[in-house]
Amino acid sequence: MDKYRKRYREQMDQVRLSDEADQAILEDILKADIRKRATYGKGARRTVSAAMAAAAFVMASSITVFAGVIIHKMIIESKKEESYLEGIGTVNVGESYYYDFLADGSGGLYALTDNDYEGSLTDHQAIAWKSTDKGDTWEEVLVLPDELEGETALYAGALREGESGLEAVVLVEERDDKAEYGYVNRVYQVAEDSYTEYDMEEVYAQLGDQDALWNMSYVNGHILALFGTKDCLLYDTDTQKIVKRLPYNAATEGWLKAGDQFLLYGDGIYSCIDAETLKEREPEEGLEEFVRLMYEKNTDGVLPPMDVWNDTVVSVTRSGIYEYRDGETTQIRRLSTAVTKGYALNGVLPMCKTRDGEYYVCTGGDAGMNLWHITGDKEELK
Repeated sequence: MDKYRKRYREQMDQVRLSDEADQAILEDILKADIRKRATYGKGARRTVSAAMAAAAFVMASSITVFAGVIIHKMIIESKKEESYLEGIGTVNVGESYYYDFLADGSGGLYALTDNDYEGSLTDHQAIAWKSTDKGDTWEEVLVLPDELEGETALYAGALREGESGLEAVVLVEERDDKAEYGYVNRVYQVAEDSYTEYDMEEVYAQLGDQDALWNMSYVNGHILALFGTKDCLLYDTDTQKIVKRLPYNAATEGWLKAGDQFLLYGDGIYSCIDAETLKEREPEEGLEEFVRLMYEKNTDGVLPPMDVWNDTVVSVTRSGIYEYRDGETTQIRRLSTAVTKGYALNGVLPMCKTRDGEYYVCTGGDAGMNLWHITGDKEELK
């Protein structure tokens, strides 16, 4: 087993959840990632020497315009692995891994991916794709700039609509033969024509080492939530300093930005802060009850994925899709076993709802992950 596979196994061990069914999902992801690692640095990805990688290093707090990068705007057809049944079907971006989804108010759907794991989608590393036809076709909208496109792998990230358009914060592993383990982990803010590298020295020191950082989320316009296995660090991108530390257990907790609240949740709400002031606050009573119910509906052993569309909190569980709004919980539809295969849904995998009342849910699959497109059919709460 090479060092990349070994490190990935160690990371998955740290975030593995307790439910046996969920273990099977994680095993599917792990097996697929081993296939991905076997082609590490091969295929269409450009390779660079250690000297070139060092020369491409971006100084912290600087914004760099892409050097000669061209957004190809390649459009691909969705890879549909299963035909539609009862309003459910896959709309995969090749055989990608998905880190975040975002739906805008005009019908656009965005997916943050690590590109097709065999490198067959493009001759460069696209990291975000947009669909305006409900996942039938995908157009690339964000790429890693040429100076970062050596032997790299995207491990985590989040999307948002910024002032100048779509942008993403990403955790990228870069090959560096001069580093102790042959690689370095860096965090970048990537827009369509520029990028910034954030200084992670303090973050890695507080988390223990660079490999302890495994995921991230936006809290507000200039605050990131950076997740280790035992702590969530709130990081100010303006000052590039940690401003708050929250206890966090990667084995049992997820996160959710709901209006003016930022929550850490699992079988209940463990932490609730004001998303702007970062001060502790009491969560809404009805929302806390909703979180407990979703955990129960998802087999009472695995935290479910959640998202927010406008003022509605959405959750997908093994029992079905539920929504919470103004203190009331509604079951939107049940889920076919074609999606869940009888397993719990994993809260560390992304999902989103669109303006049309449709849902996109990510699950583990035989070749990476499956992105499911599910239409909504309101039912009585069961």
